Amino acid sequence: MANSPVDEIKNKLDIVDLIGGYIKLQKAGRNYKASCPFHSEKTPSFMVSPEKQLWRCFGCNRGGSIFDFIMEMEGVEFGDALKTLAQRTGVELKKIDPKLAAKWQTERTQLYEICDLANRFFVKQLEAGKTGKDIQKYLANRGLKSKIIKDWHIGYAPNHWQGLLDFLNNQGYSDNQILKTGLIVKSETGKSKRGYYDRFRDRIIFPVRNINGVIVGFSGRENPDNPNTKMGKYINTPNTLIYDKSQILYGLDKAKLDIRKKNLCILVEGQTDVIMSHQAEFNNVVASSGTALTEQQLKIIKRYTQNLAMAFDMDSAGEIATKRGIDLAIQSGLNIKVINLPDNQDPADCLQNNALVWSQAVDKAKGFIEFYLESALAKNDSSAAEGKKRISQEFLPVIRKIPNKVEQAHWLQELAQRLKVSENVLMEEMKKLKGSFVSKTPDYLENKDYDRISETKTPLEEYTIGLVLSYPKIFRKHKKKSCDFFTNSDLEKIYKALEENRDIKDAKKALSPQLAKQIDHLIFKTETQKSLVDDFKPKKEIEFCFAQLEKCCLQRKLNKLNTDIKEAEDKKDKVSLKKLSQDFNKLSKQVTF
Repeated sequence: MANSPVDEIKNKLDIVDLIGGYIKLQKAGRNYKASCPFHSEKTPSFMVSPEKQLWRCFGCNRGGSIFDFIMEMEGVEFGDALKTLAQRTGVELKKIDPKLAAKWQTERTQLYEICDLANRFFVKQLEAGKTGKDIQKYLANRGLKSKIIKDWHIGYAPNHWQGLLDFLNNQGYSDNQILKTGLIVKSETGKSKRGYYDRFRDRIIFPVRNINGVIVGFSGRENPDNPNTKMGKYINTPNTLIYDKSQILYGLDKAKLDIRKKNLCILVEGQTDVIMSHQAEFNNVVASSGTALTEQQLKIIKRYTQNLAMAFDMDSAGEIATKRGIDLAIQSGLNIKVINLPDNQDPADCLQNNALVWSQAVDKAKGFIEFYLESALAKNDSSAAEGKKRISQEFLPVIRKIPNKVEQAHWLQELAQRLKVSENVLMEEMKKLKGSFVSKTPDYLENKDYDRISETKTPLEEYTIGLVLSYPKIFRKHKKKSCDFFTNSDLEKIYKALEENRDIKDAKKALSPQLAKQIDHLIFKTETQKSLVDDFKPKKEIEFCFAQLEKCCLQRKLNKLNTDIKEAEDKKDKVSLKKLSQDFNKLSKQVTF
């Protein structure tokens, strides 16, 4: 009896080779180990067994076969994982029983096919007609060669309300199916008799691919000869079943091997910056995809390297974006550098003018602390009293967040020399700053992914609730803490019940039977975790946990401001951008590293 395609793929593909293409594996006896790509951890708990062809993380309890790994890593269903691995191993899926094929023809697969057809349509439009030729000339003037344009499948969306829609309809796809890709928009004004129209019209189209190189969305730049002031310079596919912009890095499918090889990821702003970099054989360059840099994107980068160099435009918006990115990257544990280009050039212009200048700028990238100092000095007169005051106000909070005292002393000395003031004066000013350092995180909480909402992913929130249940007298001093600290709705309900009732028995009565039962589970789990802490002191432990919860809450607010700032930038809303940036800067000073 012939093997099923699943068995055939398993026989052809070694699990160590597959997973080793995503994360760095280390030999550990008969097995391999690594830091888990699905949650943050200090000590590697992700294991791969070549004998059993299985993997498991003992930190987050995920595990399974090569198919389970692809489903978790790419966020896809089984049918899509099967198709991905079949393409990789050359296994023909045509031999599958028709009934099984229909089962595996998932909605995701259908959306992938529509996006692929749409991209073929856009590429064809770039190659035909006068406007397409004009766009080709524009791209050539930007320095893009015809080969790179073809390699990256750059296209053009014609200036028609239903050009793409008609094409996809003729390929057998319904309006509703196409709508799910984000390629068309439901008409609210009656412009379309059929109720839908193309999202991308008269735009240069850049297809956006996932880590496996499959097209999942698009970014459309306005026609430079016919700018659309109402729609903005760029418009992007909205989030769909197959596209989440917060988890996509443009160009990563082509850059991932070079990032690992060079142990460095270079992050730029735009698609053209990425493409020009790869054309010049700087293949470790990616860009965020239609969004401000996110925690999810940084976690993806960490799969390949701990080193990140950022090259954003150094106008006011670019500087804000760079500082936001630095703050998030530091929180993610990455080593950060900033690439400065002469005359405020963007990477694409720099590469077109002189690729050697770009190469030298990458080699001379500054540490993020030096970047903050140079930024403060560039904006203010360091010889004037007011300028010295502003520089110190901007840079001292950065120094205060440096955990190493020797490094902190170095930058205090550097600032004192630049401003020509006493180090003692700066030290006194730094002491006046609000906030204090957070104590070292216990190993069992170190680098946990606090702001997710499932039992296995909220150790800090669970541990905190368990502590206040175990020590209700100490908890009464913290009753005024915000419920916003808890992202898990069940834990938030338990916390509120504890606030409103002095006795645990009364708190249980106020909760559903299921949540009341969970209280006993939390107390038991906390008793186990307490044994891992040397010299356990409940008061100090509870204070520490609430401090960490507050920090996570602030970070979530910063992430929300990140998104709002990006939207304001896209809309060119200067008033909102200024207010949001001020809020971000004010809030970021409250977050300790």
